Amino acid sequence: MKIVYLAKTSLPSRTANSLHVMKMCQAFAKNGHEVWLCVLNENSCNDYSDEEIFSYYAVDNVFHLLQVPVFPDQGSKFRFLLSHLRLIPSIVKKLRGIQPDIVYGRDIFSCYIAACAGEMVVAESHFPLWSGKVASLAFNRLVKSTKFLGLVVISEALKKAYLQYYPNLDPRSVLVAHDGADAVENCEINNLDLGRQGYLQVGYIGHLYKGKGVEVIAEIAPRMPEIDFHIIGGLESDIELWKKRIKESNVVFHGFVQQQNLPGYLNALDVCLLPNQKKVFAYGADSNNKEKNISLFTSPLKMFEYMAYGKAIIASDLPVLKEVLTDDVAILVQPEDYTGWIAAINEFRDAGERKKKGTMAQQLFLSEYTWTIRADSVLKNITEHHEMVRK
Repeated sequence: MKIVYLAKTSLPSRTANSLHVMKMCQAFAKNGHEVWLCVLNENSCNDYSDEEIFSYYAVDNVFHLLQVPVFPDQGSKFRFLLSHLRLIPSIVKKLRGIQPDIVYGRDIFSCYIAACAGEMVVAESHFPLWSGKVASLAFNRLVKSTKFLGLVVISEALKKAYLQYYPNLDPRSVLVAHDGADAVENCEINNLDLGRQGYLQVGYIGHLYKGKGVEVIAEIAPRMPEIDFHIIGGLESDIELWKKRIKESNVVFHGFVQQQNLPGYLNALDVCLLPNQKKVFAYGADSNNKEKNISLFTSPLKMFEYMAYGKAIIASDLPVLKEVLTDDVAILVQPEDYTGWIAAINEFRDAGERKKKGTMAQQLFLSEYTWTIRADSVLKNITEHHEMVRK
């Protein structure tokens, strides 16, 4: 099958969006499909070669990469609309040149353009669209099109929200596919020495936006001087802000780590934290807009990376995370129960308990949550639904 993946992002970048897109395209390709990633890129000064981009994401060069310059909207609704209108001829030209069997997309407006151009379309969404008028309008028109195959969402919570907001949306056309990670071929490579020898090494990987959970580390680290805490990731501006609040010597900020170097850090950690709070707002989101609270719908990439490496996981006891994590594979703690987080870390001082939970988490991951399993499941379920509807 020939697949065109439409995504509005910048390559390379530190966003989870761009990593997700690259990993899914690799997975589609490794499942035997011919894949073209068409990137709607706002970075007009991109001097990176394709090889450098593939290397940045630790992705094999197994699919085609096309970059389409996008007029930056800079937060203006008019410029946002103008940037998308200018995309129409570029996208249509690319599609006619490739002639795909399916167009798959994270950018709803581009998906709508593809459907208008006569292409069969699968859309994917990681957050509600109805807070944006242009995206919501495009989605409403897309789902009414005979070219619409289905919608992929990353959690049951997000599916429920879509069905409530769009009552005319056929529930059978909405597929839940949680995020994923790559299976680990060799867990013994790239080991790093982190922290003090003989001390428990506890880590968090990801962005440091408000609500992501660094608040938990800030509260518990001073009470656990015998534990080494590692914060891996984050924008420089966010790191500087947190360093002003967290000054304990047992907390180390490692900064951004590229994908190809991440295995060494994961291997070195004894315990991995997923301390999402009840409100999480991604970079640039308005914290006054309740519909931008991604904690209700999220499927964190780091959760699956932790599982892939067989790590002992402590996670927030939130409904959306419990769609994947259970008491069998992780210790679940209320987000603001700092005493509970300390108790959970103390429970994982036992190497046997870490091994038990980590092994079960890894087995669950390998059976359900690799990128290749996700890519195969998405296409299989969407196309089966479409054939059923046609009959």
